[in-house]
Amino acid sequence: MLLNIDVPLRTATPHSEACSHVPKPFGTQFKPVGELGRDGGWFSVSSTAEGKAIARREFPQGTFKPCAFCMES
Repeated sequence: MLLNIDVPLRTATPHSEACSHVPKPFGTQFKPVGELGRDGGWFSVSSTAEGKAIARREFPQGTFKPCAFCMES
């Protein structure tokens, strides 16, 4: 499971790794893997509970919302 923290949209969204809304490659200069960058970050998580914990720790002002496309919640 991948957690997408999006700073401009103020959201934290878990996705299945096969979700069509996960870009390939998913890490960029401004949205790196495993840490927050200017625009957010991608985190590998094993469960929704772990995703929520990382979202609270890394971006507490964001809203946690499941992906409407892959329904990973």
